Amino acid sequence: MTRREDVAPEALQRAIRRVVDDYNAFLERGPAPGTHDDAKAFAAHHAAAKSALAHLEHLLKLARGHAAEAGPSDISQATDLLQQARVALAGVRDDEEDADAGPSG
Repeated sequence: MTRREDVAPEALQRAIRRVVDDYNAFLERGPAPGTHDDAKAFAAHHAAAKSALAHLEHLLKLARGHAAEAGPSDISQATDLLQQARVALAGVRDDEEDADAGPSG
């Protein structure tokens, strides 16, 4: 039995759905109230979001290995979410760089 066979396609679909749902809920909650000016709290929230995306990306790689068996809509939806999250994280990085630069002039 190969490692890919160790994960049932149904279990993989449930895992992808759970990661996506948890990630969305985490983003909606945002950093703890009152910590928006706290760089460490923001960095921790950002790191946790990136960790969830890495987990999702790993699950998607496994799902692609099971592409014939996994639900294509689940994989497509998760792939779209991953792309959107990458774009959002890139925007956050740009905002952080602007904030680090301070007022110009």
